[in-house]
Amino acid sequence: MEDGDKEAKEDAAGEAQGEARDEETAKAAPNGAAAAGAEAPPDDPQEANEETAKAAPNGAAAAGAKAPPGDGADPLDHVVRLMQEQHFGRAAAMLQRMLKKTPDDSVLLHNLGVVLTEQSKWVEAEDAFMKAFEEQKKAGKLNYATLYGLGTVLTEQGGSGKLLQAEALFRDCLVKAIEQEENGVVETYRAFTSLAENLGLQKRWKEAAEAYEQSLALGTRMFGEGHDCNVAQSALLERARRLARLQKYMRIALWAGTAAVPVICVGMWKYVGGPSVGEMLQFTGFFGESAAGQPAAEAAASHGAE
Repeated sequence: MEDGDKEAKEDAAGEAQGEARDEETAKAAPNGAAAAGAEAPPDDPQEANEETAKAAPNGAAAAGAKAPPGDGADPLDHVVRLMQEQHFGRAAAMLQRMLKKTPDDSVLLHNLGVVLTEQSKWVEAEDAFMKAFEEQKKAGKLNYATLYGLGTVLTEQGGSGKLLQAEALFRDCLVKAIEQEENGVVETYRAFTSLAENLGLQKRWKEAAEAYEQSLALGTRMFGEGHDCNVAQSALLERARRLARLQKYMRIALWAGTAAVPVICVGMWKYVGGPSVGEMLQFTGFFGESAAGQPAAEAAASHGAE
């Protein structure tokens, strides 16, 4: 009984600690974290695709949770409910207490990564997703959402090393999603979109444009041509194409300038009356004989006598 009271007090204290941060975090998080087993999608397939694609803007869906039932349910159900209501501070506090009892639980680690991502705590989220990934690898059950969440937080942190790691993760996610064919359309859309963003941050605009093209094509099928998501994707695609062309012209100019340098140097050398290469080699004694067949020393002596 005392243990139960103690845990209840800890839960209340943790929720009180996180409550103050929840209002600001809820405003900052665009759509909140998606939870597996949340409310059923609408009957309209287009609306279902739209809600699914928007549900987790950071690509981190809560794993292994069921729809929150009434009181007395699994504590993870309460966490999922808090995440759906965008009370991320309180959800994080609960997850951290639960992880003290089962630190190797990949589901809890994944969900903690989701919450920290929504709070823009990229380093802590990376650590949580990485631990979840390691535990999933040990169990031989990798979760697409964990890979995607890890790639997302690495991209948000930036830096060439982390961007390259994130790119590799997004490409892995893309392969897994494409293998699912029609069942993986939403995951494919997300992977192409995030990959395009990642490549743009790496200034690889041609590849980014190609990824945006694929994302836009899928988005048109899912939402319709005039949807806000597709309008935004079209603008990003045009920007990537424009920057790719500019980058191409800059490279051509750089290569042309590099090739022109030696030609310009030779022309200036001739213009100021500099000696030819043969004359310079003969002057340094590189050739043993002069053009007339005499040793270089004799040729110089006869020239002096004259």
